[in-house]
Amino acid sequence: MFPPLFIIFYRAFTHFLNLFTWIIFVIRSMRKKEEWIRKKERFGIVDIFDKADNYIWFHAASVGELLSIKPLVQKLLNENYDILITTTTVSSANLFKKVFPDSVKHQYIPYDTPKYTKRFLNRLNIELAIFVESEIWPNFIMECKKRNIPLLLINARFSDKSFQYWGYAKKSLNYLLGSFKFILPQNTKTHNWFKKLGYENIEFLGNIKHDAEKLEINNDKLEALKKSISNKKIILAASTHHGEEEIIFSLFNKLKLEEDNLILIIAPRHPERAEFISDLAIKKCFKSKQIKFLSKNDEISYETKFIIYDKIGELGELYTLADFVILGGAFKSHGGHNPFEPAKFSIPIFTGPNFYNFEDDYKNLFEVEGAIKFTEDSFIKLYKDKNRLITMGKNAERCVKKFGGATEDIFNIIEGIKTNGY
Repeated sequence: MFPPLFIIFYRAFTHFLNLFTWIIFVIRSMRKKEEWIRKKERFGIVDIFDKADNYIWFHAASVGELLSIKPLVQKLLNENYDILITTTTVSSANLFKKVFPDSVKHQYIPYDTPKYTKRFLNRLNIELAIFVESEIWPNFIMECKKRNIPLLLINARFSDKSFQYWGYAKKSLNYLLGSFKFILPQNTKTHNWFKKLGYENIEFLGNIKHDAEKLEINNDKLEALKKSISNKKIILAASTHHGEEEIIFSLFNKLKLEEDNLILIIAPRHPERAEFISDLAIKKCFKSKQIKFLSKNDEISYETKFIIYDKIGELGELYTLADFVILGGAFKSHGGHNPFEPAKFSIPIFTGPNFYNFEDDYKNLFEVEGAIKFTEDSFIKLYKDKNRLITMGKNAERCVKKFGGATEDIFNIIEGIKTNGY
C-alpha cells in the first residue's frame, strides 16, 4: 500500500530534521530533559546489546506507561523471553533502574527519523514490537513493517484532542494503525472510536494499569517520616504539574487560618521542577526555613510546613501515611493520572475536572464515592471528616478489586503471535 501524502511529508520532514537533532538534544539537555552521558541512544546507536538475542521490545514513553507493563514483563521473563524497554523521559529511565531486574535491557528511544530508526533496528533482532498507550511513531512503524516485525499497540488511549487531530489525517491513521496485528484499547471511548473508523484488529480487554502491583513501601522510610511529622495533619498533593501547585498553595493558605497544625507535601510529576516549586511556595505562603527537600535529606523539624518529595518511585510511603490525596494532572489540561494507583492504598482521591485520560476509572470511583471532584469548599468540608474519608478510601480499594485481568489476556496474545503467528 502506497503511503498517504501526510506520511510522505512526515518522512521527508524528519529526514531534514536530522540536521537539527543535535541542537534539539542540547537544548533539551540544558533543560534536564535529556541525559548527556547517554546521548548516543537518542541517535539510534546501540552498543550494549547482543545482536544474537531476539527481543520483545516495549516502548513505554514515561513513568505511568512504564509501571503499567511491569506485571506483563514479569510474566514474559518467567517464560525466558529477552526484553528490551525504551522510554523517552529521564524520570522514567531513573525509575526503570528501581523496578526492573538487570536481565531487562533499557535504552532511550531514538528520535523518530528514518536514519535513527533504521540504525536502531539494524543493530537489534526484534521479534515483536509493543507500543504502549498513544505512542504512534510513523518512521518506527514503517521500518518495523518493512522488516516484518509484528506490531502491537496495547493499553491504547486517545484524548479528545488526539481524536480531533487524527480526524484531519484519517488516511494516514488508517495506514499506520493498519500495520498493527492488534490494537488493545484501555477504555471504552477509544474502543468505540476505533470501531467507528472500521478497524477490525481491535479488542477491548481493559486497562493493564488495573493489574499493576501496589507501589512498594520502604518501612524504614515510612517510620522515619511518621516520627518526624509527628501528629501534624498532612495535605498530600501527588503528581502535580506546572500551574497546579498554585491551586494547592491557595487551599493551604485558607486552611492554615483555621488551624496551624498542618504540613503540606507535594510530590511533583517531574522532580526537576522542585526548585521552581520552592520559589513559588516562598512567594505564595511559606518562609524558606519552612521548606524541606526529600532529595537533600533535609531534617524535618517543628517549624517545617512544606515538604517537596522530589524523587521518583517513593509515593508508596506517602499514600500509606496520608488520609487523602489531591491527585494532579487534572487541574490543567494533562488528562489526569491513574487514580487506581493510590486507590490500592485505601485512600480517598480528590481530582480536578480534566481527567479525560482516565474517564472510565473515575466514573467507577465516583459511583462508589471513592473519589470526588475537587473544590476548595468540598475539600475543606471533607478533610475534617475522618470517618467519611476512611469510608471513601475503603470504597476506592474495593472498586480497584473489581477490575483486572487485561495483563493475562495480553500475555496470551503475545504467546499466540510468537508460537502461531496470529
